[in-house]
Amino acid sequence: MKTQNRSYALSFLHRELPLVARTVTPQEVVIVDWVEQAEKGRFRGKVGTVTALTLHPEGRIVAVAGDSDRVEVWDALDAQLLGSFEGKVSGLRFTPDGRLLLLGQPGKVVAWDWKAASQAWQAEQRGFDHPALFDCNGSQVLWTAMGGASLLVLNAENGTIDHRWDTRDEFMAVAFHPDGKRIAAAINTVRSPLLHQFVLLRVGEDLPTREFPIPFMSVSVAVSPGGGTIATGDARGVQLWDTASGAPEGRLAPRSETKVKDFGTVEAASAFLVSTLRFADAGKGLVSDGDAFCHWELAEKTAVFRFPN
Repeated sequence: MKTQNRSYALSFLHRELPLVARTVTPQEVVIVDWVEQAEKGRFRGKVGTVTALTLHPEGRIVAVAGDSDRVEVWDALDAQLLGSFEGKVSGLRFTPDGRLLLLGQPGKVVAWDWKAASQAWQAEQRGFDHPALFDCNGSQVLWTAMGGASLLVLNAENGTIDHRWDTRDEFMAVAFHPDGKRIAAAINTVRSPLLHQFVLLRVGEDLPTREFPIPFMSVSVAVSPGGGTIATGDARGVQLWDTASGAPEGRLAPRSETKVKDFGTVEAASAFLVSTLRFADAGKGLVSDGDAFCHWELAEKTAVFRFPN
């Protein structure tokens, strides 16, 4: 993993508060408030290189997993260790009430009551051996693995399956629609490794309610509060799409002009995947993280805050 000063970080966006938890070195994590444009907390765990992290709904607690096969829960504001779990974990997510920490392990998810240090439930799925992908909404949990051919909706209280989709394609990014009844997903199709799609699924129905092609492999996806705009993140930045037509609405990408001898001026885009997205400011803004964390003003398609500056 590359460190912050080499233009890469792992990050997690709070679902409601203007907070991002982000690595600044392979072992050190900060919480940044993008409205106040200020650092709110910082800690250095004992998990080795951080490979996954997530923010608690309260906003001050962060869970991290690392390559030493250990998970830790920290109060980032006080830099205090609150709990730990031993095991190989590739994905993390707190449930909306904050009581359970979902641990994505090879072929299963464990719902861990982190305060009681006990397991509440677990679910299993063959083939989910890659980094786990989660999203939560109310009493339901989305669970798949990057490149997995199945997507499951689990009951957050007991882990039972409410619905599942089994495909021959590869799920690369998933997120609940703001209405809580639909799911946005970016996939790679089995027809070609170069063919990518956005799909909108409804819980309880097997066929997509909306789908359209996207030109690049995307590893993050978000839906605007009103549902009219989709955002996908890839190596070139953030692409905005009209949900109804599938037409592109514009791209957000921090770019720099580079002078090349005998070839004039070229635009150089970020070489790192935008792995985290969320609409903000009641849909008037968007936040993303790739080579730098950015808070975007959508009307002007400009970044009003970057971290690091």
